Amino acid sequence: MSEPVAAPATSEKQLSNKELKELKKKEKAAKRAAAKSGSGPGSGGSESAPKAKDSNGKTPTNSHVKKQLNSAKIIEVDHKVPKMFGHLETREQRISSSPQIANIVHPKILALTLKISTYKIVGSTARCQAMLEAFKDVILSYQTPDNTSLQRNLTSHLSHQIEYLKTGRPLSISMGNAIRWLKQRISTIPIDLSDEVAKQQLIEEIELYIQEKILYSDKVITQFASTHIQDGAKLLTYGHSEVLKKLFKYCALEEKKSFEIYIIDSKPLFEGKKLARELSAIPNIKCHYNLINSLSTILERSDIDFCFLGAHSMLSNGRLYSRVGTAMIAMASKNKNIPVLVCCESMKFSDKVQLDSVTLNELGDSEDVINTKPFVKTGSNLKQFLDSLENKEAKKPQQQNSKKDKKENTVNDNESSVLQNWRELKTLNILNVLYDLTPPEYIQKVITELGALPPSSVPVILREYKTNA
Repeated sequence: MSEPVAAPATSEKQLSNKELKELKKKEKAAKRAAAKSGSGPGSGGSESAPKAKDSNGKTPTNSHVKKQLNSAKIIEVDHKVPKMFGHLETREQRISSSPQIANIVHPKILALTLKISTYKIVGSTARCQAMLEAFKDVILSYQTPDNTSLQRNLTSHLSHQIEYLKTGRPLSISMGNAIRWLKQRISTIPIDLSDEVAKQQLIEEIELYIQEKILYSDKVITQFASTHIQDGAKLLTYGHSEVLKKLFKYCALEEKKSFEIYIIDSKPLFEGKKLARELSAIPNIKCHYNLINSLSTILERSDIDFCFLGAHSMLSNGRLYSRVGTAMIAMASKNKNIPVLVCCESMKFSDKVQLDSVTLNELGDSEDVINTKPFVKTGSNLKQFLDSLENKEAKKPQQQNSKKDKKENTVNDNESSVLQNWRELKTLNILNVLYDLTPPEYIQKVITELGALPPSSVPVILREYKTNA
């Protein structure tokens, strides 16, 4: 049996070790192809592997989960995304997933993914806290398979949940930091510890992480930032931030300060409405709710003392990564010599370096940017003006109306919807980018639970965070 290898004289040339390995790989590939072809016409390549593993009672690996998710994504669909942003995933590509993945995902993760994808839970802090609460239920219901240990298998089990969670929305920086911390804590569990004790220990550490990194950090930040708010101060903020809401409530209710706050808001989520609704119920706070197109008017007519901004993340080069429109607010405030203060927990700090908001970003649904509702309520003056315009249009010669534009450049502007057929317009692209970058020169100070520092000191906070993690 060993003659072909031992007697090279009978062959034209002796095969090297590398060539022998390549020959064995080809033989294995041929065997796999023959097995797939003989398994029946209904067994595809992406479904045969999980069926074989399930029959043996083994859990799919994390790499296999990623392959299933990637194969389920919608690729060849025209989403009218410009080529400059073509590398970013659209919402349609993220929400598609295969049923094999859903079978190994915990119900809490399924519910959380649905809430995050439909923007029921918005905000980096809220999403991170909800994810950790869901992980507590996942760990409680986890059962270690035979012939393995909790320290190794639980990390893989959580990876399956995380991969499905990414189909709702990309993970925030705070969620990524919390996941890395949790996996590191799982790897340090003693091997001789029982599963029940280990799971209870992990749940207690998750609760402690929420208390220290989120709740306690917000309290310390509010105490540091409250020194900048005085009686009769005029403040400017943008959108909704959980730590800023706690700050304004702390100054009004605990320190009994009276001040005005101008809340700037924008489409598509209108997060500032929630902040305005909660702060308007406090007697000491006078709220002004405005859209972002009135920013220049507010800065001209109002003597703003400070501009407070929330953060999705602080990058290591001192740039602020936050909801789209934040950079314009900071730039306009800096132009009027208004100090810009950013309140951000240390768990949102990232060691990434980003120079623009195109390389890494998140795309929302373009339909959210379009007005889908017509005017319902109009004032008397506006109503008279609109009626006069309609009368003028009716008196125009019908020859002007006889001109027909091309179908691909015609906008169907009716009462039910504005830009209803925008996808048919070849020259129109509507892009819903969710985040932007604010340069550090527009930010005066970053207030964290570790103190108030300039943006250039972000690497110092990163080192402190890693040592205390």
